[in-house]
Amino acid sequence: MKERMLEGRVALITGGGRGLGRSIAAAYAKEGARIVVSSRTKSELSQTVEAIKEAGGTVLGVTADLTVESEVRKLIERVEKTFGQLDLVFLNAGGNAGAREPIEVVDSQAWIKTVEINLFTAFHVAKASIPLLKKSENGQILTMGSGMGRRPDKSSAAYSAAKAALWMLTQSLSIELADYGITVNEMIPGPVKTKIPEGETFEPFLHADGDWENEWVKRAEDIVPMALFLASQHKYGPSGQSFALNRRLL
Repeated sequence: MKERMLEGRVALITGGGRGLGRSIAAAYAKEGARIVVSSRTKSELSQTVEAIKEAGGTVLGVTADLTVESEVRKLIERVEKTFGQLDLVFLNAGGNAGAREPIEVVDSQAWIKTVEINLFTAFHVAKASIPLLKKSENGQILTMGSGMGRRPDKSSAAYSAAKAALWMLTQSLSIELADYGITVNEMIPGPVKTKIPEGETFEPFLHADGDWENEWVKRAEDIVPMALFLASQHKYGPSGQSFALNRRLL
């Protein structure tokens, strides 16, 4: 029997309650990894955990607000207590907290919150995970980037700024952790449609709107091959690199 790609490893996926995080967690579990998923929403987290268990995977679900450092520390303590190791951290948690207006009129708290959930969560989880990752034979950190971190638009300054900073954090971590054999890379999925009504047949579609022309919109499942490719790399593999599924220039 062929050994599964991630056999023997423990992977933490933040923002794993739905969408891209859920798809990545399920794929990693299928390839033999023991999974830890975190989410702020208990009901969504429970659905992810149940689906992985039904498929025969091993999974721990932890409800946490990752913008709060103390909750992040408790999350990592749960990981160590349950599995005794941590090999892969996918910093997927993010989103837009309603800051979709020009800077002149945007709600300041929404702007700050958007930066928190995209950048501060990644910082807190990475920081708390490093001691366990140093003990791994192949420690990895993956960040969920965005093309908007390279090319801003008129109404998403908070999200773009946070993702741009996340890319710099990715590169900084790759340098800081190189001596420990820990690799740190970014994945940019491009436009993805994660909320598909039940019963609807999804067909990838072309988004032809200015800079988005020739860009295909994907399902969450379509980003899984790249997520698996990155997770399968060894400690002598790429680090400080960005891997994009876009069809346009970033």
